[in-house]
Amino acid sequence: MSTLSREEVLALPNYPGDGGGLIVDRAADAPRYEYASLNDCPQVHPDSPNEESTCQHALRDCPPEELGPLLRIWRRTVAGDVVLEPWDSKGLTCASDVAPGARPTLTMADLKAQFMRTPWAKPQVSSQPKGNITLVNLTTFYRVDWSTGGFAPGEVDQSVLRGIPVRIRPKLVGFTYVFGDGTTYGPTVSTGGVYPKGDITHVYRERGEFPTRVLTTFGADFSLDGTRWDPIPSTVTVPGPVTTITVREAQAVLVNH
Repeated sequence: MSTLSREEVLALPNYPGDGGGLIVDRAADAPRYEYASLNDCPQVHPDSPNEESTCQHALRDCPPEELGPLLRIWRRTVAGDVVLEPWDSKGLTCASDVAPGARPTLTMADLKAQFMRTPWAKPQVSSQPKGNITLVNLTTFYRVDWSTGGFAPGEVDQSVLRGIPVRIRPKLVGFTYVFGDGTTYGPTVSTGGVYPKGDITHVYRERGEFPTRVLTTFGADFSLDGTRWDPIPSTVTVPGPVTTITVREAQAVLVNH
């Protein structure tokens, strides 16, 4: 089945023999076309009771630059109240804003907007030596700890959009560690760790107090039924709370025993 472009959808005929010219006055009982544009989902038909159903296939199969979802355009021929020809499929389209007979439906744009509204877990960075205190020229180790509030990767945020239950499951794209002295590290998926195996380290070259944090970039998958998961083509970067690292300078002291 062909996919119709926006221009092809706008050029669909209004009645048999319509050549795309000026619409002239026609008798009320003259044959005309009636359209319905429905989500391209199994068992969805203009005459079926589940015609407003949606499916992940319809939401995921339109390119990012198209509004979507993927709609199947149905057409029948009527004259007044008499049906001359039954519903027949005329093609697919992602141009849902101009599809004839389309109803408001769940779109990928709705999923992206809900993804952006997700109350994210905000991981906080801690350091070793303990107490977030270190020394000039000493290797300092960093570790990320997830907050208890908000949704962390793998957890599922459930909501209802346009009357349709939707599940959004965040996933980690990467961390960027901000050390507070103008340097950063990342993106990386490492949560760091402690001495000696921790792989996120930094050396401060001067004393002072440095506001450190981790920036977390999230992606997400969505599901309508909790079985199949498909990606939402969007990411968001969430800044974590600041941890102040105090850097001191070691001084040698002579002791007389």
